[in-house]
Amino acid sequence: MCPVFLRIGSFVIYWYGVMAALGILVAGSLFQKLALKAGYSQKVISEILLYVVVCGLLGARIVHVMTHLFYYHRHPWEIFQLRNGGLAIQGAVGAAIFFLLIYSAVHSLSFFQLSDLVARVTPLGQAIGRLGCFLHGCCYGRPTLSPLSIHLPLVEGRVHPTQLYYFSADMAAFGCLWYLSRYRLRSGTLFCLYLMLMGLIRYNVDFLRGDLALTRFDLYPTQLLGIFLFLSGGLCLIWLLWQPSHLRDNGSGISRDLDKEGETHGKTNF
Repeated sequence: MCPVFLRIGSFVIYWYGVMAALGILVAGSLFQKLALKAGYSQKVISEILLYVVVCGLLGARIVHVMTHLFYYHRHPWEIFQLRNGGLAIQGAVGAAIFFLLIYSAVHSLSFFQLSDLVARVTPLGQAIGRLGCFLHGCCYGRPTLSPLSIHLPLVEGRVHPTQLYYFSADMAAFGCLWYLSRYRLRSGTLFCLYLMLMGLIRYNVDFLRGDLALTRFDLYPTQLLGIFLFLSGGLCLIWLLWQPSHLRDNGSGISRDLDKEGETHGKTNF
């Protein structure tokens, strides 16, 4: 376990930040390729990538701080020290969805078509980021005698490698969504399935976490958010399936935006 990627005097770059940046880069590059193929212009793709990343980081940090409020109340100066770790994927997902809703409405684009593209690549970025958690030693599990257990420098005894559990589950989710994208599905289906998969992963793996505080419901805050993600995705999927068949859209009719100032985008089904 080696959390430090590079040290130059007092300046330190941690593996956590390096892997998080790599995850964003890989997922963003893949999204760009898919979006170009789907018909979006480079201008729209660049704007979406920029603001999804910015909003996602802000949302992820806010949720992390809120779920560790007691600690950050005593150490408020550490709220802005992202290089030490501390990003909650549920916060990133929520902030990204909020941005996509606003962006798609303003530019007359299909929210579900955009969210499907984002959902296809996001689990891959999350998986890469989890390797950063593993190298950093955060997000560790409960003590265990399991053959899969690992020893962390700052944790007594051997614990579940929950970071690697997340990595494996995220990669499985990525493979599942990528495989399903080959079929003609109603726009928004992949997005809904992504929410449900992320909810399931957080709810189940977090039972093995050893660094979180329980709520009054005997669940971790991240598990409650996981339940919310799962239910939101499930209800949204049911709503999509109940829509009239003539609204079915496999994403091939994506609006192509016009780069000239003052021109409007072609409309697609929301």
